[in-house]
Amino acid sequence: MKTTRQPRKRGGERKAFGERLRCEYYAGSSIRNLADRTGYAYGTVRKLLLEAGTKLRKRGGGRPRPFTGQDR
Repeated sequence: MKTTRQPRKRGGERKAFGERLRCEYYAGSSIRNLADRTGYAYGTVRKLLLEAGTKLRKRGGGRPRPFTGQDR
């Protein structure tokens, strides 16, 4: 399966995109799901989440809990 390469995001656009991904991740989306929906590679999405200060769930997931706005 060939995918088209997504344009690089820089500066404020990159930060805003990472924060949007963080919100979706905290709402229960997986990194794999976010990567599929955005067209970015898994590693890129993971890096953007970490840059946005996301605390990642343990491997294997578990049930996602709603994000309360407090640091976990």
